[in-house]
Amino acid sequence: MGDFPAARPGSGRVAARWSRAALLPRPAELLRRPAEPVERVRWLFALSALAALFLTPIGMLVEGDGWTLALVAVSCTGLAVSWAHRYRTRAVPLALDLTDALCLLLFALACTQPAIAFGVVVPALWFRGAYGSNGRVAGYAVGACLAISLAVPLWGVVPGQAPWTSPAPVLGSLPVIAINALVARQLALGLFQRDLDHERDGALAAFAGRLIGVTDRLAVIAASWVTAEAICRSTPGLHSAVVYDEGGDVLRVSGTAGGWRRQPRTLPRDLLPVGPIGSEGVVVTAPPELVLASGVAAEWLCLALPDTPGGYMLLGAGPRVPREGVVATRSMLAQVALSLRTCDAHDELRAQARTDGLTGLANRPAFSAVLAQALATPGTESWLLFLDLDDFKVVNDELGHLAGDRLLAHLGVQLSSVLRGGDLCARLGGDEFAVLLRGAGEADARALGQRLVQLISTPVQLAEGLARIGASVGVTPVLAGQPESLVVHQADVAMYAAKAAGKNRVQFFSPALLQLDDRAAAEAELRAAVEDGQLVIAYQPVLAAADGRCTAVEALVRWQHPTRGLLGPDQFLGLAEETGAVLPLGEWVLRSACLDAVGWDDGTTPVALHVNASPVQLAHPQFVDLVRDALADAGLAADRLVVEVTETTVLDSPAVSATLDELVRLGVVIALDDFGTGYSALTTLRSLPIDIVKIDKSFVAGALTQAADAAVVEAIVQMAGRLGLTTVAEGVESAEQEAFLQAAGITALQGFRYLRPAPAADFSRWLADNRRRAPDGELAPA
Repeated sequence: MGDFPAARPGSGRVAARWSRAALLPRPAELLRRPAEPVERVRWLFALSALAALFLTPIGMLVEGDGWTLALVAVSCTGLAVSWAHRYRTRAVPLALDLTDALCLLLFALACTQPAIAFGVVVPALWFRGAYGSNGRVAGYAVGACLAISLAVPLWGVVPGQAPWTSPAPVLGSLPVIAINALVARQLALGLFQRDLDHERDGALAAFAGRLIGVTDRLAVIAASWVTAEAICRSTPGLHSAVVYDEGGDVLRVSGTAGGWRRQPRTLPRDLLPVGPIGSEGVVVTAPPELVLASGVAAEWLCLALPDTPGGYMLLGAGPRVPREGVVATRSMLAQVALSLRTCDAHDELRAQARTDGLTGLANRPAFSAVLAQALATPGTESWLLFLDLDDFKVVNDELGHLAGDRLLAHLGVQLSSVLRGGDLCARLGGDEFAVLLRGAGEADARALGQRLVQLISTPVQLAEGLARIGASVGVTPVLAGQPESLVVHQADVAMYAAKAAGKNRVQFFSPALLQLDDRAAAEAELRAAVEDGQLVIAYQPVLAAADGRCTAVEALVRWQHPTRGLLGPDQFLGLAEETGAVLPLGEWVLRSACLDAVGWDDGTTPVALHVNASPVQLAHPQFVDLVRDALADAGLAADRLVVEVTETTVLDSPAVSATLDELVRLGVVIALDDFGTGYSALTTLRSLPIDIVKIDKSFVAGALTQAADAAVVEAIVQMAGRLGLTTVAEGVESAEQEAFLQAAGITALQGFRYLRPAPAADFSRWLADNRRRAPDGELAPA
C-alpha cells in the first residue's frame, strides 16, 4: 500500500493551526454525522475513542485519591484536546503524537493496573489509523505500547500505588494491540482507496460532462489539465506530463500535473522507447532532468496520445505507477481525442459555412460579417470593390458549365494571390465577386481594381478550350456608420456603370451615376429586392371548362417596390434574366409557392401549382435538385407541380431538353406556355415531354372578332386532343369567350373573368367558395 495524504484535497484546512478554536472540541461538530463514507468512519472512530476515554476512568474517579484524580484529569484532557484537533484539522503533527504517548503513560499510571489503559489505547489506535502515512501510524502504535509498558517500572513512583505490579498483563496484551493496529490501518486504507477511486471516477464523469457541447480546442485542453490534476490528486504519488516529439534532440514539455517541483521546458528525446507503444504503455528510464523536476525516481510509464503523432503522456510514481492511475489517464486521453475530433469537425463545418466551395474564397455571409465589422470601426480607410465577370455566359454556353466552374476555381486562386494579408476576397454568387480593401487609400483601390481587370482579362487555357472573359469593377469607399445595404448598393451601381461604359474597366461610385445610368441602378435595386424580401406572389386559378372546378393555380411574381409601388413581371423579369437575378428570384418563388400550395389540399380535389421557369433557370445544372428540395421541404407531391416553359426556351437548347426529361422522371408535369406566339412547331409537341398546352391570350381575345384567331384556337385544341394533351385558354374575360372556348372543346380556362391575380389569403377564400359552388356547374365570374 502506498501513503495517503493526511487531508482531503480541497478541504481548505491548514495542518498546523494551534488556535484555541482548533484545540477545543465542538460538541455540535462531533455529534454531526458526516455524509461521506470515509468521513463517517473517521467520525465513528473519534466518537468511540472519546467515549472510551471518558468511560474507562469512571472507577478510578470513584475510588482514587488526589494523585489519581490529577493524573486522570491531565491525561484525559490532553488526549481529548489532541483527538479533537486531529478530527477537526485532519492534521497529524509529531508533537501531538508524542503528547498522546505521554498522556497514555499518565493514564496508565492512574489506573489500578497498567493493562486497563489498553481500553483507551485500542480505540485510540483505530482513530489514529485513519490519518497520516503508514510509517506514522506504525510509530504511533509503537509509542502507545511503549507508554503502557513504561508504566510498569514507574508504577511504584506514583503515590498511593503499590510498589510493584506484574508486567504479564501488559506484555500479554501487546500482540493483540499490534493486530488491532494493523487491522485498523488496513480497513482505513481500503476505505481511503475506495474514496480515491470514487473521486477519480467522479473527476472523469465531470470531465465528460464538461466536454458536452464544447467545440473550442483550447477549452477542451484546459479542461483536460484540470482532470489530469484531479487524477493525480486521487492517485497518491502520481505525476504526469505531456511531451511532444518535434523532430529535434529534445522533447517539448507541454504541461505537467501532480505537484512537480518545477516544470521543465524540454526533456531528452532518448527517454522515448524505441519500439511501438501499445495501449498499456511502455516503461521508460527516467533521465536526471525528469527525476529532479518531478521528485520521482521510481517507475515512469510512456503512453501515446491518441490521434496525435509525436505526442506522449508520461506517468511516474513510486515504487510503481498505480494501475488505477493508468486506466483513468487512458480514459481521459480517449475522451480528449474524441472531443478534439468533434472540435475539428465543427471547425470544418464552420469553415464550409463561411467558404465558397468552388473557389475557396469567402462566401456572401462571411463577407457581409467582415463588411459590417469594417462599417462599425471608425478611423480606418477602407474600400469595397464589386467585380462582375464579362462574357462569362459565353464560356458556359460554348465550353460547358464544367469549364465555367474550372475557370471560377482558377480565378479564386488568382484573386487571392494579388491581395494583401488584411484584405478579403469573396464570391457572392454566380460570377460576382467582392473585395474589401482595408487600410488603403483611393490610389491603392484604383491600382488594385486595374490589376484585377488585367488579371481576369488574361485568357485561360482550359481542358475544354481557351476561355476569354473580362471584368467590370465598381469601387466605393467604406465609411464608418453607413448602412451596409447602402455601401453594397453604391458598389453595385458603380459596377453596372462600368458594364454600361463598355465593360472590362474600373468605375468609382459617384452620386451622378444614380441619374446617369437608370438601368444600372434598376439592376442594383432588383438584386436588393430579392435579398430584402420585396417580392410577392399573386395567384390566379385555372378552372375545368366542364364544371368550373378549380384544378390548378398559377404563381405570378410581383415586385412591391418601395417607391414605385407594385410592379408587374413585364417591368423587371427581363432585367432579371439579363443580370442573373432570376436564379435567386425563381428559387424564392418556387419554394414559397410550394409551401402555399400544400395548404390548399382538402383531401378531395387536388390543386396543381403552375410555376414559370426561365431559360436561365432551366439551363442551370442545379435546377432539378432545387425542384426536388423545394417539393421535399414543402411536402408537396411532384405530380402537383407544373413547370411552364415557352417555345423559345426549349428550341435549340439540349441542356433545357435534358432538364425537362429529368423533371418528368421526377414526376413533375410540363406545360408549354403562350403556345401560338412562337414557332408553334408540331415537332415541339411531339419531341418534348409536354402534357399541357396553354393557348396565348392574344388568340382568345380575338377569337370572337377575327376568324383567323378562332381557327387557330380550334386547330390547337383539336391537335392537342389527338396528342392526348390538356389545353388551357389564357386571358378569358367575358362570358362570350367562355362559351366559344367550351364549344371548341377547351379543357381548362384562366383569366380575369374568374379571378384577377390575388394574394394567397384572397385566393384561399375564393377557392373555398369555388369548391362550394362548382358541384352545381356554376362558372361564376369573380
